[in-house]
This record gives sequence, C-alpha cells and structure tokens, in this order.
Amino acid sequence: MNKRKLRFNGVDVLLILLAAAAAFVLLYVFVLSDRGSDVQSAGDTVKIQYVVQLQNLDSRFAESVRRGQHVEDAITRKSIGTVVGVEVKDFEKITFDYDTGREIVSKADDRITLLVTIEADVTETDRAFLADGCDIRVGKQFSLILPELYGVGFCIRLDKE
Repeated sequence: MNKRKLRFNGVDVLLILLAAAAAFVLLYVFVLSDRGSDVQSAGDTVKIQYVVQLQNLDSRFAESVRRGQHVEDAITRKSIGTVVGVEVKDFEKITFDYDTGREIVSKADDRITLLVTIEADVTETDRAFLADGCDIRVGKQFSLILPELYGVGFCIRLDKE
C-alpha cells in the first residue's frame, strides 16, 4: 500500500497567509476599529437641556422640585445635571368605555405629572450624550434622586445648546 504524504509548498503557505490576512482585516474593520470612536476627546463637552417626565405623583410633591437642585442617577449614583425648570400638570388617566368603544381621558384626583428640565455638561458620542458616564437619550428611563424626591420617568425632550 502506498501512503500519501502531506506536502506543503510555497503556494499552500501563500494561501494560508492570504486567508489569515483577510481574517485580520475583517476583525479589525468590524470589531477593533469601533472601540475608540464612541467617545470624543475628553475635553469636548457641550451643554444640553433635557426634560424628564415623572407621572402619577401625589400632588404633595408639586413643590418638592425647585430650580438649582442637584440631580443624581439612582442606579449609578452619579451627577446628571441641575434642575433649571419645573412644570406641574394634572395627571391624566386613560380608560376605555366598552359601550361606546372609545378611550376616555380624565384627570386623576390628587395626582400630578412633573416635567423636570435638567441642564448638564456632557460629552457627545455617536449614540448618546454622556453625563459623568450616564447615557442621556430621548426615550431612556431615568431614576432620579433629588433632595426631596425620588422619581422614575422618561426623557421626552433633549436640546443641545
């Protein structure tokens, strides 16, 4: 019986090197090149104002949030800005009338909605604004710690100055 021996020649080595180079290029393009592009240089900060809507609060909290108060994120315990404005609205609840097939919007007794406008110096990235490492984006849920209130709400507006 004749056994066949594996032999490598110059063409085989060239093909292996070419495949390895192609794999490295793909890895670099799709994985390694995105690491540094997320954050600009550390000195590039911008000022933004964003609004967090806190719904279904007891009306006793209408006077709890005031301009100039420091705001922290409850999860990371980092500073995410300073209150520059507060708007108090009646909380509206939505119910469904099965007889008419329509939604009914009514005001809830002793419940309010707070629109808290927060100003922060942030670092701008391609996906979000970062305030002390915390993402600031429209639609993101925030757990806010204020001196007299802890509240959970969503960012509904963001303006870059």
